[in-house]
Amino acid sequence: MRAFVLDGYGAVADHVRLAELADPVPGPGDVLIEIHAASLNPIDFKMVHGDLKRVSKYQLPRPFGFDASGVVTSVGSRASKFKPGDAVYVRASRDTIGTFAEQIALGENLVALKPATISHPEAASLPLVGLTTVQMFGRAGAKSGQRILIHAGSGGVGTFAVQYAKHLGLHVTSTTSSKNADFVASLGADRVIAYDRENYLQQDGNYDIVYDTLGGAFTVDAFKVVKRGGVVISLSGPPDRDFARREGAGLLVGIVVWLMGRKVYAASAAAGARYEWSFTESNGDQLRDIAALVDGGAIRPVVDRKFDFEQLPAALTYLEAGRARGKVVLKVR
Repeated sequence: MRAFVLDGYGAVADHVRLAELADPVPGPGDVLIEIHAASLNPIDFKMVHGDLKRVSKYQLPRPFGFDASGVVTSVGSRASKFKPGDAVYVRASRDTIGTFAEQIALGENLVALKPATISHPEAASLPLVGLTTVQMFGRAGAKSGQRILIHAGSGGVGTFAVQYAKHLGLHVTSTTSSKNADFVASLGADRVIAYDRENYLQQDGNYDIVYDTLGGAFTVDAFKVVKRGGVVISLSGPPDRDFARREGAGLLVGIVVWLMGRKVYAASAAAGARYEWSFTESNGDQLRDIAALVDGGAIRPVVDRKFDFEQLPAALTYLEAGRARGKVVLKVR
């Protein structure tokens, strides 16, 4: 089969190449999926640049990519949830990445039936952003009536998060550019702050939850607008201090993580608010729940642009530019 592999760290053009690999063989608890579409996430280009080398060590070269939608072609001897011909979607685990390929074999516990009302490219856009949001909102204890600030409401995560927050009954404020303000409002945001016209730090704060999708200064500044007793949930900030313990990392990694987060934890203590960092787990049962929300009309996927399979390097470069409205998708078939 054809698959894109990462063969080193640095520029996308230098280290992402199309290769011919042996067809995957499903293990006893696996399903073999013929991939029809795969979606891109910021973690993909961060991986290429080597940003995750300290926390995720991969033997190179290797296939990569997390999200996919496709059709089951065979199942392992102990796999019972799916059958050949089933249309499914999936977020691969960190140990099984490789969706920028024509096929992939994955444990059936990671897989769910594709939402019936949408296409493969639309389904492929959902797994990572959906699981991240569902799991982070769960850790934050999000509930109806709370106020949430969601940064970058027109981005891949933001478009899902705004809709999911409204589904839960939260009052949603979101930041975006003025050109995307009406679009984010159409997703359900109660208030949209156009960052090129107004400063969200100078608006009414006191949010129960801040969903930080941007990182950098935005992570620390989140504690200026979250209420005492609230929570900042971050995709792009420094790892939380439980990360090294969860990973079974050594002392050196623990020290590095502590140093990376010292400003955030100082801001957290001063604000009297909690800090939670995104640590997404692949979960087929939660994907099944997300599919039900899509088929029920509560969530609609937002795809900004589709690239042909051979154009993955160009798609990664486009995503990294930060102008996508919704998700960027690779058409594999």
